[in-house]
Amino acid sequence: MVTLVDFIARLIGSVFELVVIFVTQVALSDPLSFVSFLIGGALTTFAIVALGYLALGALVDAVGGGLGDGDGAIGRAPPRQE
Repeated sequence: MVTLVDFIARLIGSVFELVVIFVTQVALSDPLSFVSFLIGGALTTFAIVALGYLALGALVDAVGGGLGDGDGAIGRAPPRQE
């Protein structure tokens, strides 16, 4: 049975191996593939960071760590209706 440490070590080794294979066999042979890979990686990274930021904000809001006037709301209160 594979332990968690073995799994993580093999996963990290596979990532490094993937990078080496990509650079030596793909990036050096076709520059257009390299550019499209970089653009795809940038878009994916942006999407992951944006989703993580929203999820973290929702978690902080759910716990009650708002920065407003004490009621958990961020920003100012709506105008009073008379």
